Amino acid sequence: MTIHQSRDDYPNPWQIQVRGHPARRKSISWREAVRDAVMDAYPQAPFTSLPLGARFTVEVIFRMTREDLVRPAADLDNFVKPVIDTLFTSQNVSGLTGVLLPEVNDTRVFKLLLEKVEVKTPQEQGADITITWLPSVTPDLSMSATACTGPTATA
Repeated sequence: MTIHQSRDDYPNPWQIQVRGHPARRKSISWREAVRDAVMDAYPQAPFTSLPLGARFTVEVIFRMTREDLVRPAADLDNFVKPVIDTLFTSQNVSGLTGVLLPEVNDTRVFKLLLEKVEVKTPQEQGADITITWLPSVTPDLSMSATACTGPTATA
């Protein structure tokens, strides 16, 4: 496992294709499938040393058969939770977490785009995941301290 120290070589966006039946919160096999897809797409994962305060957008397209789409338990929010918890670090999850971004808490996800699409066969089921990141929009206030102590205007 290679841990990167420079974010200049980080993919942006990360794109991950997971194949298998999307599962809700408690499925360890689905979370393992997400982990395996990350390692297949990015053997150099995990990625560390991202800018402090970076904001993430996660887009997930869940690919499901018609039979799964019509089930009452096909809630998007239940399907995305194990994906986010596996990719990012989550304080509320034990076990498999932070496989892509071990130093980034899932609270840094500021935008989620979710969709379910129908596929014809179970072999096409899964999730297409795209993760993008932007540096923090908050300026580094430690550099602006002189602006507060500089000359002041007098009336």
